Amino acid sequence: MWGGRNHNSQSNRRLRKLSDNPDSKIVSTDILPDYNPDIVDDICNSRIGENSYDAIYCDAILEHVQDYEDAIYNMHRILKKGGELFVYVPFFYCFHDKMDYHRFTFTEVDRMLKCFSKHFIFLPDSYGYGGVLSEVLSFYLIDKVPFLRYSLSKLVNFLLGIFLGLKYMVSLIMHKDSSQCEFREYRFFYTHFYINHGFCAWAIK
Repeated sequence: MWGGRNHNSQSNRRLRKLSDNPDSKIVSTDILPDYNPDIVDDICNSRIGENSYDAIYCDAILEHVQDYEDAIYNMHRILKKGGELFVYVPFFYCFHDKMDYHRFTFTEVDRMLKCFSKHFIFLPDSYGYGGVLSEVLSFYLIDKVPFLRYSLSKLVNFLLGIFLGLKYMVSLIMHKDSSQCEFREYRFFYTHFYINHGFCAWAIK
């Protein structure tokens, strides 16, 4: 688990909760020894041996390294054949941490995982732009009230959908393009892809 700090971290707790195998061993790594990880290691210059692990969990890490291509190479190298990688990267997300270098588009996530035998890209949740807005305006305090976050996100996305509906109708009238995508797809693209806070991917070596 890259950037997992230690066994008390939120990521580690989440993985233990999700795991249905009591024999699974979660190894936390971090570049900073102050966090007391199981292994102190640099994801861009890893000393971990080849074919060492069955799976890697890399959540909101790649924006904090300068050479994320090296990080992808190392994760591919460390995984066993058939090993699985989960990765989350931000797209429409505020600056955080003094080492915050990158934002990733859907197409860049697709490109950087080409070295894997198979990969899938998907949205982290259904909140879309409403989720981003509610998090930023509340300084992320709204995450402590999931029901309120969900409700406000749905409301904001609904209001945004009204605006997009008008924009879509004007576009149809102006361009008279019968090949244009349906409104449902148009709205989904804007509220979840164009201004979504990030993308997840699942890859298999």
